[in-house]
Amino acid sequence: MPNPSGPPPSGPTQPHLPPMAGLDGMTYRTPAGVGLEPASPAAHRVGWGFIWLYTLAFIGTNLVFLAPLLVTLPLKVNSLVGIDQAPNSLAVVAGAGALLAIFGNPFFGRMSDRTTSPLGMRRPWMIIGLVGGSLGILIVALAPNIPVVLVGWCIAQLSFNALLAAQVAVIPDQVPIAQRGLVSGLVGVCLPIASVSATFLVKLFTGNQLAMLLVPSAIGGSFVLLFAATLNDRRLARADRPAWSLREFASTFYVDPRKNPDFALRVIA
Repeated sequence: MPNPSGPPPSGPTQPHLPPMAGLDGMTYRTPAGVGLEPASPAAHRVGWGFIWLYTLAFIGTNLVFLAPLLVTLPLKVNSLVGIDQAPNSLAVVAGAGALLAIFGNPFFGRMSDRTTSPLGMRRPWMIIGLVGGSLGILIVALAPNIPVVLVGWCIAQLSFNALLAAQVAVIPDQVPIAQRGLVSGLVGVCLPIASVSATFLVKLFTGNQLAMLLVPSAIGGSFVLLFAATLNDRRLARADRPAWSLREFASTFYVDPRKNPDFALRVIA
């Protein structure tokens, strides 16, 4: 008969799985529960209230940066340098912002994965991204020359990509596998809806550049703040914060074609 006070019997042990916040965002599940939860048919399903708030927030995020990108940024540049110089100046501004977005989105995604704030992992970056992006748009609206427009747009691009990275991470955080197709499909239609809405809103304020830039940000931002305020966000314990290094971050931009042949063939095609 085994001695209950002696060492545990030898045998295979389960690998360590870091605890993950439950879908209520308040309590931690056991490692075994975390490992089994995503595939479990009894996984907690998110309600339509969450789905529609998330969809509206995603439309709002697209709205705040699509309105200037599609309409008001070119108009602002044209008003500063004239129609002859506008294409070159716009290319510099938009190109610099796009370059920052390439690196900013995965960087802020990794930062949100390591966030141990009492407010949660994703909510702080949504708020920081929205505030910073709105500040950038305000700088663009009031800019007296192209260099200031460039600074404002770069701030906006970095900030809105922080917001977008945190928002996208909500799907694997909160939505069970059985519903991810539905939620992802709704998110997919947010971009065209936001594009049309942005154009319509800007047209309403034709002749007032400040309103053309700031009104879409105010409307889209209100949807984002509403979702952030109601989100039962994941909370990460400091002991479970993943490691981070520049080398690990650089690996974000490389996919081994031998380990991921389908992805490599898609890129080549």
